[in-house]
Amino acid sequence: MRQSPTNLSRLGACALLAAAAFGLTAAPPASAQDSTAPAAPASHNVYSAGGQVRPAGPVEGDFIAAGGRVVLDQPVRGDAALAGGSVDVRAPVGDDLRAVGGDVRIDSTVGGELFVTGGNVTLAGAARVTQGAKVYGGAITMDGRVDGPLEAGAQKISLNGQIGGDARLTAEQIELGPDARIAGALHYASGTELKKAAGATVVGAITREERAAGEPTVVRQRQWGGATGTLGAAVLGFLALLACATVFMLVVPDSSVRAADTVKTSPGLSLALGFGALVALPVLAVLLFITVLGIPLGLTLLALYPVLLLAGYLVGVLCIARLAQPALRKEAPATFGWQIGFFALALLLVSLIGRVPVAGTLVLAVITVMGTGASVLMLYRRRQNGPGSALSPSQAAPMTALTGSARAPGT
Repeated sequence: MRQSPTNLSRLGACALLAAAAFGLTAAPPASAQDSTAPAAPASHNVYSAGGQVRPAGPVEGDFIAAGGRVVLDQPVRGDAALAGGSVDVRAPVGDDLRAVGGDVRIDSTVGGELFVTGGNVTLAGAARVTQGAKVYGGAITMDGRVDGPLEAGAQKISLNGQIGGDARLTAEQIELGPDARIAGALHYASGTELKKAAGATVVGAITREERAAGEPTVVRQRQWGGATGTLGAAVLGFLALLACATVFMLVVPDSSVRAADTVKTSPGLSLALGFGALVALPVLAVLLFITVLGIPLGLTLLALYPVLLLAGYLVGVLCIARLAQPALRKEAPATFGWQIGFFALALLLVSLIGRVPVAGTLVLAVITVMGTGASVLMLYRRRQNGPGSALSPSQAAPMTALTGSARAPGT
């Protein structure tokens, strides 16, 4: 359960970066520029995104914003959902507050629940959450007040405020300042002992997980095991990807070849389009969730996201196979079996490279992003030229070799 907020933070960070990069702007009631001029309260929900986002006046409904910098300096009667490189909440939020960002600072009252995830999260002394709070980040500083229970996870947690219920903390370093007061019990998991300053008060019991001292080692072992896996799992994964590639090249032989060749001929464009597609798709899905009619389409886009990643990875590996083909064999193979053989070799090479720490992950990411961009570009060109358009001679030869026949594609 504690890993899901981390996954959510990554998704949220992806969405906010995409919104900032593409400068999405939806709904004129919110302004992307600083403004001190008074404005009439907005009687409806306000949605906005851009480089810098802040409401032009009080919001009677919900306020949803994403951008490079999000400043909430006008009261919001309903919920607030904010995502940005930096998020600064200075005005009261009547109901729940959800915030995702690199730096998140809350310096006002939250009438409902609070959920925050970010790199650096600060609840200033004036901050007050009338219900429970869940906070996750790299470093958390809490000087404010939470009337309900608190759940927090980070590398370092510094608590010097008041908690009205139980507190569950997970961090490498946990410090309770002299003004800290926890009305309930404190349950914490940490690689080091709790640092409790004189004056800090915990009304309930203080408990620590038995394995807390060895937790960092266990986490690293799990991550390494998840990356490499056992030999049997690695073989099954390899065969599964090979089966997917076989189906992919049998069902859409011309499209797979065109996409792979696009990576070779336009690597920069493929990388840019792939990055744009992968970061824009979650943002579009989130924006569709705003309306009831858009929810089914948003769910469909999210469901297609892993399919897009898989297709991009397969296309990237297929491109490597086609690059290696001339070096290993002077003439192009005339059978489909040879094509699968070259793909299997390329897949094995990529799998081995992917096991290299850091660099391997970067290589896999680049291959997947470029393959995704090439697929998007191929689909766009196919739509522009029509499904029955003829291939160029350079494209027809690989296609003939792939299908093992002399007929031209589309005939």
